[in-house]
Amino acid sequence: MDIQSGYAPADGTHLYYEFAGSGSDVILLHPGQAGIEMWDPQFEEFARHHRTVRYDARGFGRSERPDREYTFYGDLAAVMDALHIERAGLVGCSLGGRTILDFALAYPDRVACMVLVNPGMSGYQFVHLDDVGAAIRAARERGDRAAMVDLEVRTWFDGVGRSAADTDPVVRAKVFRATTERNARDRARGNNPPFRELDAASRLREIGAPTLIVESELDQIDIHNICAQLAMGIRGAERVVIPNAAHLVNLERPKEFAAVVLPFLAAHP
Repeated sequence: MDIQSGYAPADGTHLYYEFAGSGSDVILLHPGQAGIEMWDPQFEEFARHHRTVRYDARGFGRSERPDREYTFYGDLAAVMDALHIERAGLVGCSLGGRTILDFALAYPDRVACMVLVNPGMSGYQFVHLDDVGAAIRAARERGDRAAMVDLEVRTWFDGVGRSAADTDPVVRAKVFRATTERNARDRARGNNPPFRELDAASRLREIGAPTLIVESELDQIDIHNICAQLAMGIRGAERVVIPNAAHLVNLERPKEFAAVVLPFLAAHP
């Protein structure tokens, strides 16, 4: 596979991207656990059908995060501009889905379709993860990075009702390693500049792009709540639940994920 790469200028920084394949444009937006490596199972397969782009969001991987206010959705527009993409199918997991929702509000004409994979949503207040958040903050305050990573992986990869022993050890090790590396980069970069969002939770009726919601059976309650709100709020949205998988479903169940997502992208080039 011929992979091309580069850096897109984006409001005070440069965002690392890769693309491969030909055909209609599809952009993969990674979750908050780590950068573009979160799409390793899909990148080559999707590139057989589309020109497929993935990029490190600001502050992830090889994309630096200067100490200035920014928007994730503006950064997505910058990547598209750098690659001369006027309109694309957008596939985003977690933070990536949250970014896509805001992008669809800011740039509706640039969205061919969107696949929201266990997404976040600006304007939604998480209410069921207080204990996890408190434990992560306590670990950060005492400098226990290993405990922070362990909590993240148990929450977002193991999921609800499972232990590490119930998951694929090879995939879990990949997620643990990627989360550890992201944590180390965060510590080295030091800054945590503010970013602006568009309160998508109150504006879902404005979104008209064809939408597929991919939800995992074993994800956190708040993610299920977001998926339900999206299904009710976005006109014509389709909703699919993948069984026996948690938040990072594209890593856990790549075959099932592709079987759901690729036909949807083909139907909305």
